[in-house]
Amino acid sequence: MPSIKTDINALSRDELIDWLARRDIASFRAEQIRRWIFFEQVDTFDVMTNIKKDIRTLLSEHFTIPRLSVVTIENSRDGCCKFLFELTDGNRIESVLIPERTHDTVCISSQVGCAQGCRFCLTARMGFIRNLTAGEIIAQVRDIQHFLGKENKLTNIVFMGMGEPLANYDHVRTAIGTLVDDTAGLGFSPRKITVSTSGLVP
Repeated sequence: MPSIKTDINALSRDELIDWLARRDIASFRAEQIRRWIFFEQVDTFDVMTNIKKDIRTLLSEHFTIPRLSVVTIENSRDGCCKFLFELTDGNRIESVLIPERTHDTVCISSQVGCAQGCRFCLTARMGFIRNLTAGEIIAQVRDIQHFLGKENKLTNIVFMGMGEPLANYDHVRTAIGTLVDDTAGLGFSPRKITVSTSGLVP
């Protein structure tokens, strides 16, 4: 059994299909697995009842379905809710749930700290520590949706939390692929996702 397991949230659909194919497992299993994770919000592979037991065992030997550790949740007068999450390495990030009249928006982070040095931004004082993985980016949305429950659906995402998204382009791009996947991901409309940048080019 592998000593270090991989965060399955960090894999794109194609990466999971490739992993399964190398073990002679049909590609349709990737959609089943991802639907359990993102639609049903499960935390373990053993509850994926439409997947063969030997496949579930193999998945549990190689992967985890982690959630972020919640340090604090702060509520403001306008109804916004700020989550302070701790990552597995002890670093911390913030995400903000913004309730609106007809829907809820979540503001998420893409880095721990930031190297851009914008004077108006408190995160700049931290300096740059590291990029978030695609799994850590996705987990912010997945976990806050879990916190809200199925009756309150997130509809909008803004990359306006900690970090410069375009400085973490590859992981942000992978995360967005899962966020907009409406058959085996979180099913957000691309029109409802905003990536904010300080002007990093190209």
